[in-house]
Amino acid sequence: MIRVYSVKSLLLCCLMAIGGAAGFSQELAGQELLSQGLAGQEVSEQAPAQAAPATSEAAAESSPQLTAVIAGAPTEPSPTEPSPAAAAAASAIPEFIVSSGILVDGLQYDIPMPWGHEQFEELRASYMTSGGRKWLNAVMERALPYLAYVEEKIEEYKLPKELVYLPVIESEYSPYAVSRSGATGIWQFMRNSISGYGITISDWKDERKDFMKSTDAALQKLRDNYKVLGDWLLAIAAYNAGLGAVSRAVKSSTGESIDFWHLYDSKKLAREPLSYVPKFLAVASILRYPELHGLADGWGEPRDWEALETNRQVDLQVLSERTGIPLEVLKQGNAELRYHVTPPTASHMVKVPAESAEAARTVLSDTSTPLFKYDIYKVKSGDTLGAIAQRYRTPLDIITQANPGIKADKIKIGQTLIIPHLGNEAPASASAGKADDAGREFSASYTIKKGDTLWEISLKFNVQPDELARQNGIGVNSVLRIGAKLKVPAAAGS
Repeated sequence: MIRVYSVKSLLLCCLMAIGGAAGFSQELAGQELLSQGLAGQEVSEQAPAQAAPATSEAAAESSPQLTAVIAGAPTEPSPTEPSPAAAAAASAIPEFIVSSGILVDGLQYDIPMPWGHEQFEELRASYMTSGGRKWLNAVMERALPYLAYVEEKIEEYKLPKELVYLPVIESEYSPYAVSRSGATGIWQFMRNSISGYGITISDWKDERKDFMKSTDAALQKLRDNYKVLGDWLLAIAAYNAGLGAVSRAVKSSTGESIDFWHLYDSKKLAREPLSYVPKFLAVASILRYPELHGLADGWGEPRDWEALETNRQVDLQVLSERTGIPLEVLKQGNAELRYHVTPPTASHMVKVPAESAEAARTVLSDTSTPLFKYDIYKVKSGDTLGAIAQRYRTPLDIITQANPGIKADKIKIGQTLIIPHLGNEAPASASAGKADDAGREFSASYTIKKGDTLWEISLKFNVQPDELARQNGIGVNSVLRIGAKLKVPAAAGS
């Protein structure tokens, strides 16, 4: 059990000991404090998550000799009353806040942290374990291609800095993430929630995976929520539960000022949004100050991108060959393209690393060389467009788009068709091009190996650790048995 005491309480004990109160000598009082395991800034990672402090009266260091976290301290205060002089001296000492063994008093956050809230502190303790820290580091390394753009837009819109960490709990910063309900991309947009935010979905692309467009849309949605609700935690809850659900919960509540914690205590919202906000706050409270919490001081160099407009159809593989930009980098920046090929019927913004923008611009402007691979096919007797599409593993709609004026039921022998060369691969995100909205089923299994943790397995399958734990009826920090099987998503992303 870990208990947190204020500096004031500790000083009272010392002053009582020095004054010789109730038969305690100064030496004995010092031994008593030491015997109760005065801890430093950091608590052992083996401490259970439930041991997080439960009040905002938490304490920290009063001097190099005294610290605020005491392991195994007595549950009842000493019955001995301090002298008036001791009480007066102690009352002049400020109190500090310690959370999960970390002195957090004075840390600056744009969104206030609920220090001492039970669920918040349990979640912080979980993320502060060895597995939790590794998971956070891995997710933030994955975020590097997108982090600079998200931070830039948050600053541009003058929004709370903590919002940069919302994709950590939404998608683990993977543009290919698909939830069990079909939410997609780093900001996890549902198909029915993109209206009015400039996001489109077609056979060629799903802009919920476009990190630029989805970031703009998500931040606008959060800002819209805040304008309606007037409270950032309510706005974040509405991002998860829907603006209508949160608005109704607020209207049905009584009191002068209804905030998120009022809804939390009164259970006016469903379990998921009520847990969503403390989970986000726990992650944000750590990642705003990573080094203080034992994480890496920076996760690498964020990538800057430049979006180049093109009216030509562009295959990312050809663009990679012509510019020297690694194909994987182009895929990271253009995850919305189902086949890694831009649509044939409209202009498109191709994202390239800023340092390679000039080379890419030169290639895109050179119309003498095609940037798209395709096959020329002559219709033979007995052919149907559907059979041709199946033979080339190219969706019928895409063939008709590449051949303006063609009718699926009226092709002629000898007619020339352009067949977009999409290779033998399935689309970048779904074999049928529209499977995203089916969600992710936990229909596959994974055999636990030596050294595995739930945190690491969750990274392999692009799923939140708490969701993986819930699907398997275990806790995030449960001990895993080698050889046991876990239910995991059938597809691990792209």
